[in-house]
Amino acid sequence: MTSDADRLRIAIALTALEFKPANQTCASYVLHLRSIFQPSTPLAPATDGSWRTHALALEEDLAKLKKKYEAEQIKTLVGVAAPVSDGAPSGSQSVKRKTKKKPNDKRTDAVDLEAILEDINGRPEFACVPMSDSLFSSFSAFQQLTSTLWSSDDAVTAAQRSLLLSTTTRTLNAAASVLHPILNSTEIPASSHASTLQTLAVLVNHLVTSSLPFLLRKRKRGTNQPATVFSLLNKLLDVMLSSTLNPLVESFFPLSRHYLTLLFPPTPSKTMLPVDLRPAVLQFFQSTFSPLVSASSAYEANLRATVALTADNTRLPWTHDNRVNGLVRKDVFWYLCTVLHIVFTLSKGRLTSESALGAVSERQIVDAFTRIVNRCKRRTTGPCNDENPNSDSDAGAIQLATPDLDVIDQVCYEMLLGVMERYWRWSGEVQHNLVL
Repeated sequence: MTSDADRLRIAIALTALEFKPANQTCASYVLHLRSIFQPSTPLAPATDGSWRTHALALEEDLAKLKKKYEAEQIKTLVGVAAPVSDGAPSGSQSVKRKTKKKPNDKRTDAVDLEAILEDINGRPEFACVPMSDSLFSSFSAFQQLTSTLWSSDDAVTAAQRSLLLSTTTRTLNAAASVLHPILNSTEIPASSHASTLQTLAVLVNHLVTSSLPFLLRKRKRGTNQPATVFSLLNKLLDVMLSSTLNPLVESFFPLSRHYLTLLFPPTPSKTMLPVDLRPAVLQFFQSTFSPLVSASSAYEANLRATVALTADNTRLPWTHDNRVNGLVRKDVFWYLCTVLHIVFTLSKGRLTSESALGAVSERQIVDAFTRIVNRCKRRTTGPCNDENPNSDSDAGAIQLATPDLDVIDQVCYEMLLGVMERYWRWSGEVQHNLVL
């Protein structure tokens, strides 16, 4: 994409070429201009001399330093909590620890998840996935932090909440780096991909269920924590939407097209049935979305609305191919309706024989029209009864229904109704001529 700075550079170059002497080569002319006009700013300390590349490198270095700094913070928290757990507690402390049964249950779940991580680490398809090592390191840091927070008797501070949010976000992004290649792959899916999706679903569910209790913990009286808590929760939901929920919802269309294309090839073959990843993706979405219902009602409603709009937008991706297919469908529809208009035009001065219109063929034509209209209209009423397509209720439903724009537009829908009207007039004229 060309920026304004690039356009300015091109304009300056064209202006300079306009005043180039005819007896001088372009290379020597450029060297001459460089000697006259010295650069106003030095080149960036990058291989290509681009300040953009240098800025991206600085951002990457900053992210690495932040990760190391947060790792040191987690080690400090673990080190502070370790002597308390190893030392001999007093009577009051022992009573307090006896009442905290829930955190210990959470820590037993963490051991099971670590075993899951060790299991998927040996899978061949997991080794070739980029950023898979980042998932293991990020999840290990998350486990250390949450275990320390659950075992601590002190209240969670704002700094610890920010640290937990940053660690959770980094782990979610690492899981997304493993999830996205599976969802966007154009190769034939394997059964191991479905098991990997199930494993990632367990990990992400644990991330959400472990972090939300700390981010949603009730504030003490006289403090101003709600704004901070809601801000952290909002950031977590944004990361959940961009990294996990929206990609899962948007993947159903390409996964369905890929699966059905493999299931029904143009040339029948005796190969094994393809692996359907959609049930695993649906289970992934459900296990990730379910813990979020414990969030604040306002944020829960916004989250539901965002996911619903994402699902609505993925019904028909409006790409260039779909635009062309839409025009093709409209043109073909117009020609076919014109053909039917010609077919159902009664010739003047010629009577139709009784064999021209049979009850069986009339029923088949009416059934065909009914199926087409029911497929193209919105379901404002119940589905039409195929056993009685000529009933008054069905006719009223067809007239009052509006077209589904994902299937057919208003113009084509009116063309279809016009063809049906032409057929009914034609059949009525035929029956009238037969009676006469």
